[in-house]
Amino acid sequence: MVLFKTVLVGVALLVLGVLVLSVVSQYVTMEVQQVQRHDLEMKAEFLVGDVVDRPYSLPANVPVSGSVSVAEAPSNKSGDIQFFVFDAENYQRWSANGQAGSVFSATEQGISNYTFTNNQAGVYHFVFDNRASLFKKYVNLSVSYNEIITSRVRDPRTNYLGWALSIVGAFVLVYGLVRKPPAQW
Repeated sequence: MVLFKTVLVGVALLVLGVLVLSVVSQYVTMEVQQVQRHDLEMKAEFLVGDVVDRPYSLPANVPVSGSVSVAEAPSNKSGDIQFFVFDAENYQRWSANGQAGSVFSATEQGISNYTFTNNQAGVYHFVFDNRASLFKKYVNLSVSYNEIITSRVRDPRTNYLGWALSIVGAFVLVYGLVRKPPAQW
């Protein structure tokens, strides 16, 4: 003789666990964010006489970072240069000698790092202005940005729930099959 109610509960838990593992876990998802680095320019080397413009297309609201290294052309000693980052509209104003607002600006000396966050997607112009110097400059530039990618993946916690239900159901089923009912006097 077996414990009938215990066996039914064990079978029900076992079937429920298998259903959670095979069916429900496919539909329960969670949102995952990953940071993906995009290198636009690993190491660009160029010579700046007066002005050099390096345009790059950037998505909206991403932190852009990189490094700039400046050296004077004849002596290879550390030099300085005006460094600007303009969006397309402000670059047009700046190149027409008008009043323009830059996303980032600095006077770079030697090796330095920069970071800024752009407001909108589009082409951004990295401008190196050397008109204030008599010497040409060697510039090494690196540009990269980190983009947050959001995706939906299966939630692994539902598998834990399914396995827990299956194991508990198996134990309850075995207990109900092995355990003898108490004798009625």
